[in-house]
Amino acid sequence: MSHTRNLAKRDNTVPLSLSPAHETYALAAELDGLGVKMQPNHIEQHRTDVGISIILCGPVWRLISAATIYVFLVGLDLGFLCSLRAVAQNSDTPLSLPHLETCQHVSHPLLPPKWRGVFLMAPFTASQLALSEIIYDGSLPAMLVKLYGVRSGATRLFVIGNQTYLLPQDGSDGRCEGLGDTGWRPLPRDWLTEGAQCAGSAPLSETSVQWWKTPTQPAPLADWIWFKSSDQSPFRLLFQKPGDQLSIFSSYALSYQVKFESLSETDLPVVAASCQRGKRAQQSGRRALDNALRSLERSRARANADINRLLPELDPGCPDTERPSWPEALGMTMFLTPLDFHTNPVAAEVQYSWKLRSQRTRMFWPAGSPIAHEDVLMLATRGYSVTHQRAGDVQCLAALPGTPRPNWIREAPCACEAVIKGTTALTPYGSVQILSCPATKPRVFWTWYTFDGRPMLFMVTPSSGDEPTALITLADYFEWRPGYVASEGVFEKPVQCLDTQIHSQTKGPPRSPEPCGRCHLTPDRPR
Repeated sequence: MSHTRNLAKRDNTVPLSLSPAHETYALAAELDGLGVKMQPNHIEQHRTDVGISIILCGPVWRLISAATIYVFLVGLDLGFLCSLRAVAQNSDTPLSLPHLETCQHVSHPLLPPKWRGVFLMAPFTASQLALSEIIYDGSLPAMLVKLYGVRSGATRLFVIGNQTYLLPQDGSDGRCEGLGDTGWRPLPRDWLTEGAQCAGSAPLSETSVQWWKTPTQPAPLADWIWFKSSDQSPFRLLFQKPGDQLSIFSSYALSYQVKFESLSETDLPVVAASCQRGKRAQQSGRRALDNALRSLERSRARANADINRLLPELDPGCPDTERPSWPEALGMTMFLTPLDFHTNPVAAEVQYSWKLRSQRTRMFWPAGSPIAHEDVLMLATRGYSVTHQRAGDVQCLAALPGTPRPNWIREAPCACEAVIKGTTALTPYGSVQILSCPATKPRVFWTWYTFDGRPMLFMVTPSSGDEPTALITLADYFEWRPGYVASEGVFEKPVQCLDTQIHSQTKGPPRSPEPCGRCHLTPDRPR
């Protein structure tokens, strides 16, 4: 299976690996999870006078590339994050696309020699959110990590040199248990690896940040860290896979800063002296560390006092209200951030009209790319992935379900994991619900939206640590316009998108109706 990225292929072959949105020949991550293997007869090519039309055959709903699914999801499935009180807005005022300004700092940010930080952390799998309090002392160097499960459990870990210690939960430091070398190290002052680059400056919600991508293995994958412009402290971190690069942070997919402060002194020298007299735990190494982290899920107790001390606005209880339906029309813009080090965040817009049974998600590629823009176009019961080359060529992949139903979110098996109440640095637009939604295991989707319907965040975790495709994995929402009426021509279908009946060339019993029909218009469920 090829994993090449041919951005400007123009011959008679089918250049599906055009970008992070069209890596159809690099389906292994998602398709292996579904138990589907791509065969040559799953792809048909039709050359027309104006371009190439590509049709996926076989069980179509399973043959959509993972990357296209994510573009499709971030562009529409989070469209449920909308106000029920949508008011029609004139399309004469175009949607405002986000853009990256020039980086304010080109040198790597350095954290203070001593600091304390509080972070809200989302896991890679369908486990619970966690709240961490971290104290760092570079004079030793050492760090103390206090980790609290939002639903249950707590643990305290002290790291000095190459040694990790488990501390008692009562707050005393006299009974340290040595876990040996777990792979964790005290955090460095520079959190970026060699070769890291600042992609630009743009706000996350209302917080001005610098967008840094840092290379990771296997190449060309990347992790991302967003540093606040005001004090260069880490505001958000995104990791492609679990690891030890930044110890506790690398154990979680996404982390948000709640608080951060520089310290003049810490009590970590006292903790270090106490742990030198501590006993060796029965279990040691990475296995012992993993067991300590998993103990949060097994616990029946919740650290209410500590969680209230660190983030009093955080509540694991969620409102028992019906989820909203889509409005008749909407428009929104966002940044889509891939895990490909060579690709910067891409601006995108979504326009939706239930009256016309249509939706278009459009990604705008930078001026230097041979691709001008890519569309996920859903028209009634059919969906198309359309690539517009700057040279004029248009390619169409007919492999998506149709327009989403207004009430689709009521069918979706998402669970509310927590609520952040009121206005905070993380919730500048008011109270927010944090949802987790199942995907092909072990993937999970994480979404944030306000109580009055404004979307803030969408992300999907990877399927494995060596996922071969650099997928678009994160969406940050910028402009949000419920009731936005699309202009004429937005939903026009290119002639390259053939209406040929998609059929199966695979042998075996007839397949069951497409599961997409619960949430989308499909040929077997057109109403």
